[in-house]
Amino acid sequence: MRIYYWAFFLLFSISAYSFAQEDICIGKKYKVFSNLLQEKREYQVYLPNSYNKNSSDKKYPVIYLTDGESFFHSLTAVHKSFFTERASLMPECIVVGIINTDRTRDLTPTKSAYRRDGTREEGDKELGGGAGTFARFLIEELRPLIDLGYKTSGENILFGHSYGGLFVLSVFFQYTDKFDTYIAIDPALWWDNAKLAKDAEYILQTKQFSNKTLYVGIAGGKRPDNRYIHFSVANVFLEETLPKGKEKGLLYYSKVFPDENHGTIPIPGMIDAFRQIYVTPNLRNKFK
Repeated sequence: MRIYYWAFFLLFSISAYSFAQEDICIGKKYKVFSNLLQEKREYQVYLPNSYNKNSSDKKYPVIYLTDGESFFHSLTAVHKSFFTERASLMPECIVVGIINTDRTRDLTPTKSAYRRDGTREEGDKELGGGAGTFARFLIEELRPLIDLGYKTSGENILFGHSYGGLFVLSVFFQYTDKFDTYIAIDPALWWDNAKLAKDAEYILQTKQFSNKTLYVGIAGGKRPDNRYIHFSVANVFLEETLPKGKEKGLLYYSKVFPDENHGTIPIPGMIDAFRQIYVTPNLRNKFK
């Protein structure tokens, strides 16, 4: 009888569990054909917890995320940790993650055959250079689709890591007025022998950046066996180049993460970016 009892109990438990299970969904995936890119592109959309519960006219900022296949889950999780029932540290946002098809083509601003150490060798082919077209896809095709389909507030945030961070800076300098906040995590400043970093000094002194916010996070964990120019370029960019934009109204935040490398910095970078942009200024104003 004991065997039958345990068999019945196990069967009942399994049946109850199977009826009780429920999918956990943080977003949905969609496809759109881009006339600019001449291909179908996939993107993911996360809606805040209050979105469908809120029957009012509340509207939401949108975070546009490059490398959506890599960072959609982590960014939405970090964002949710900054907006809870107990602590509303930043606005609830819609998150749109764009899935890559040709990452190097879409996220780099210029064609280049330069390597990470700033050298070129015979036979190296030029790659990339499609960031301008990809930015237009994002601004002219995808964003109108999001604005039409969702309750958006008109505030737009652009986030990227590595090549995605380089893309964020490229859009910041070329299409400054198209986003409100730009977050670049360990951007690939070495690209094309640091051309964007070199051009930035002139751009920062000739354009207006009022009402725009920029965050740049740099991984400081170095590897002694490499000759990458990234570290020296990043130091100059943070310490000498960006400060020149203050005269043109640039509001920027930055941090070097000495214990993080290029692969481990994304999540610490997300946390620090949201903290510096949204939390710290509010605390300062609160205790003035």
